[in-house]
Order: sequence, then C-alpha cells, then structure tokens
Amino acid sequence: MTVEGQRASIVRFRGEVIEADWLDEAAQAIAGRAAPCALQARLDDGDLGWWILGDGAIVGALCGKVVRLPDSVASSALIWTWLAIDAKWRAYGFGGASVPLLEGAARQAGATIALTPLPPDNGVALYFWLRLGYTPVRSVDVAPDDIPTGVAADALWMQRPLSGTIPLHTQHSEE
Repeated sequence: MTVEGQRASIVRFRGEVIEADWLDEAAQAIAGRAAPCALQARLDDGDLGWWILGDGAIVGALCGKVVRLPDSVASSALIWTWLAIDAKWRAYGFGGASVPLLEGAARQAGATIALTPLPPDNGVALYFWLRLGYTPVRSVDVAPDDIPTGVAADALWMQRPLSGTIPLHTQHSEE
C-alpha cells in the first residue's frame, strides 16, 4: 500500500530491508545510549514498516504498530517504533511530511492517539516531535508486551491525539 502526501509518500515494505549505509547510523540515533535499534529487528517484532519516498528516491524509513490500550480512554494507539531520514536528505521536511501519512492510516485502523518513546539524551528527536504537536507524558498505559523491544526504562514518552486535522492524502493499494 502507498500513502501519498504533498511533500512525501510512504510505501509499505515488501520482504527484507534493503541495505543502505545510513541505516546503522539511524539505528544508533534512535536507540540513544541503548543497543542500536535495527530496522529489521522492528520488523521481526511484528511492526509494520514503510519506506519514505521524496523527490523520486527512498529518503528514509518508518515503523509503527497499532495496539489496544488497557484501561484507557483511548481504545487503540499508534506506537512509533522507528523513524529515520538518510543524512543527505535531512532538513528537507520529509520526516515531518511522513508523520501525518502514517497517523492517518493508523486513525483509519482505529487508533485515537499516537505515542512515541524517545531516548532521554536525544534532543533532536525531542524537538522534532514537539514541532509536530506531540507533548511529553508522565506515563503511558501500554501493555508490557506492546512496549517496543529495546525501549529504555528512562525513555521519554510523547503523545498526540489523532482526532485533529490530518493533512489530505490518498492511498493506493498495490496487490
């Protein structure tokens, strides 16, 4: 499936992750002080993965999963588990443009809130998510089995309701 926006598109992975020199650096940045968070590991844990396309090229990748929330006002949540842009494509807006595309797909799947865990020492990630309307929360109501593998105990969790305006996009099914 492809979800297209004005600045970027996301295309669901098919098969194994391609080899790219930027994936190792991204895995370390996403994990912070913890062991690197490999993209293939996220897929092996059952997350859905998407390539981020911009200017006719693969510029990044993202992963997430929709989970049921126990004892919560929100019934389901999108948990972001991986989002990285190749260094040569950073600062062009592709990361920010891809976020509402997956949020919209998650909302159609029943998610009412989006959550993202951040390493406490990654200020760039904190700024990125703040710019997109995410706010820090003291705790999250996620079943232990749904917390992504490798998330540090001192991770900073951020959230954003998915009931607001999501930029228009179109979906194409590729079967």
